[in-house]
Amino acid sequence: MTFTAESKADNRTDLWTQVSVAGVKYLRLPLHTPWLDPADDLVLALKESLKVAQPGDTVGLSEKVVILLTGRTVDISTMQPGRFAQLLAARVRPRTDSKGLAVPEKMEYVVRTVGLRRIIPAVIGSAVTRPFGMHGTFYRVAGSVARDVDGGRPPYEHVLFPPLAAKVAQKICADLERALDIGVSIVDLNDYGGSIRAVSPRSLSEETLAAVLSDNPMGQRLTSTPFVLVRPA
Repeated sequence: MTFTAESKADNRTDLWTQVSVAGVKYLRLPLHTPWLDPADDLVLALKESLKVAQPGDTVGLSEKVVILLTGRTVDISTMQPGRFAQLLAARVRPRTDSKGLAVPEKMEYVVRTVGLRRIIPAVIGSAVTRPFGMHGTFYRVAGSVARDVDGGRPPYEHVLFPPLAAKVAQKICADLERALDIGVSIVDLNDYGGSIRAVSPRSLSEETLAAVLSDNPMGQRLTSTPFVLVRPA
């Protein structure tokens, strides 16, 4: 996989970058936006950002922004952590500054959502495998809610971002494709990897997008680039 800088797009300060995947070249352009909040309209924000889009393009949307702008966040004050959640959160060792489930309110959300029938085996499995150097057992057993729930830290310390269910994400992509007239995908990316949550019918495939976006060209939350345009070269 190779990356090269391309010329500026339509007098924007952003640069296209090029990536080669399985012998095919793709261009990527992270799209800057004003700071978005729940009062913003997702379709309008996209249309404003996609003035350089062409037929055949696919736009990738940060899952967090989709959750925020479609009213699917959870008020963290409704997740007062119980003793069990506090106990579990105190034993989480996050590998980044995100804190992850070390935030007791996030752990409480996971406990309530996943249920003890799944959480307790996840805890036991983690305790058994960790001495052998195996990490991540808790998240594998507890599932995507435990792995992907976000929020609870600045600038979103007051809300949680539950991951979108697959069918919900697919419907959002399909609806946005009709509104925008290009392929749409919802992505959950960070510097340690990520996943493609869903794609619309005219989008590049999940497998292709995962490879094209594997280096996280959208950056992190403070870069104000919640969308990325992908174009076959």
